[in-house]
Amino acid sequence: MDHVIKLRPLNHVSVITILMLSLALSAEGNEDGLYFSAVNHPERLKSDFAYDEKRKPLNILPFTQISEGDQVLELGAGGGYTTELLSWLVGKSGRVYAHFLYQKERLADNRLSNVIPLRDHPLNEHAQVLSENHIESNQFDAIVLFFVLHDIYLNNEMSEELLATLKNALKPGGNLIILDNAAEPDSGLAHIGDLHRIGEHFVVSEMEKAGFVYDGQSDALRNPLDDHTKPWGVYGGLQDRFAYRFKK
Repeated sequence: MDHVIKLRPLNHVSVITILMLSLALSAEGNEDGLYFSAVNHPERLKSDFAYDEKRKPLNILPFTQISEGDQVLELGAGGGYTTELLSWLVGKSGRVYAHFLYQKERLADNRLSNVIPLRDHPLNEHAQVLSENHIESNQFDAIVLFFVLHDIYLNNEMSEELLATLKNALKPGGNLIILDNAAEPDSGLAHIGDLHRIGEHFVVSEMEKAGFVYDGQSDALRNPLDDHTKPWGVYGGLQDRFAYRFKK
């Protein structure tokens, strides 16, 4: 007589568990899973997680369209919060070239082996520094300027030559992504010093004048309660911030 194996029906909890596992496994193979994995990488500095609620990396990283294996230039890396996220995002096959990364402890013991810190330099030497690092034309998949564009103007380091250098180093179809503190949209450079804000219409105009093509914006960092009349720091990191993406 044949033995009949009776299968117990799945209960409600089991069905939910299987569905959740299935979704998690499927996420690993798509871009959303890639960004989630970068933000939640087990080796990411735990101190950085405290900034995620304000910086919203799960919104901003997908907006950059940066992916695994990409080569990225970061201007004004500073403390390295974004540098680290980009490092885990592009993975071992990618590269992050970090300008003005002052928290170099992140790189100790080859911890972020795909990050190349550029030597400190004024931006009028940027083309030379890229050449020193064997960066060729049409090499970068993306260039990011997060909260530093107003400082570049404030320090008188912006020039047609710098924008031409960035455009030359970017691949056709590559992205230039700019995040910064919003001033009144038409205020231009009037408040780069006193409020550390910049007029976004001016930013779009200047990037288009340099030959970049506007490709979209994100409202993830917007704050409608910010009236643009106070220094950005008054809002504790939740000031109104714009995010623009341009293409070569």
